[in-house]
Amino acid sequence: KSADMVAYGRTYIKKFKNKIYINKRRNKMDIFEKAKELGVMIAESDEFKTFKETETAQLDDKEAVELMMEYHNTRQSLNDKAVNPDLSKEEFENLKKEAQLAFNKIMANDKIAAYVKAQQDFAAMMEQINGILSYYVTGKDSQGCNGSCSSCAGGCHH
Repeated sequence: KSADMVAYGRTYIKKFKNKIYINKRRNKMDIFEKAKELGVMIAESDEFKTFKETETAQLDDKEAVELMMEYHNTRQSLNDKAVNPDLSKEEFENLKKEAQLAFNKIMANDKIAAYVKAQQDFAAMMEQINGILSYYVTGKDSQGCNGSCSSCAGGCHH
């Protein structure tokens, strides 16, 4: 150990350029415990609760389930047609229009629209969490933080 680093148990205090850095060494169990705490906090978040509630409401709604099955079948059919190498540009544009119409049809259902919104909100929160974790592990900002909290609603580490 260098003269400018002093050990206190599992904590190291390092002086570098007249600043003091505390580096507490962590074992895997410490990390797993924090991951468990984070998981519990995520499960208790409004975003996750809303996501699960809207998912249940959608699955309990017969019309929503039928619309989703119809949408899945339509998408599968359109995907099968889209991979045809002989497909003209006009035919491809027609397939895109059909897909958009099918999507608009399911989104007209309040239960499905609420579920999709909740799913997007939860996914955005998870992406932010992953970005923050990545920043503190790698030191690189994967979210492209520009220093303005308006780009992430103030939820990043900045």
